[in-house]
Amino acid sequence: MSYTITRPKMPRLMAIGLWFAVLYAVGAVILVSLAAFGIGYFAMGDRVMDSREWIRVAGPLLLLTAAMMAGIAYGFRTEQAWSRHLVLVMWVSLGLYGLVTGLTGAVPPAIMWQVLARAIVFGGVAAWYFYSKRNVADYFKALTQKRMPPQPDTGTA
Repeated sequence: MSYTITRPKMPRLMAIGLWFAVLYAVGAVILVSLAAFGIGYFAMGDRVMDSREWIRVAGPLLLLTAAMMAGIAYGFRTEQAWSRHLVLVMWVSLGLYGLVTGLTGAVPPAIMWQVLARAIVFGGVAAWYFYSKRNVADYFKALTQKRMPPQPDTGTA
């Protein structure tokens, strides 16, 4: 039995997103590192903070997002079907982080609502893009099929 596996072509917007994810991951790590040395201006909304307070509130969010963005970039680059799920996990995590920091008083309520609104809107757009947009859904379907071993022909001769 002979079969050919064609390599699915990554949708253009995903290719752009891959590079954005790489740049975000690197930039967030650099930003938190600079903050650790007190280099820079730190504010959340219109509230000015010192670097320690900023790292305490924003640092975990930036590092968590950087780790997920790095995972997304890796998943896209290596054509992993799970990478689209990680995009949604990232938006849910951002929304939950905004909710928790808002409810605990670490950030003003206005910032909490902004983070939640962004997570809902961008998470919704991401869900549509990765699961409903035809060419993207077909791309991930092809990735899933590519990873599956060929099934033997069980038909009668």
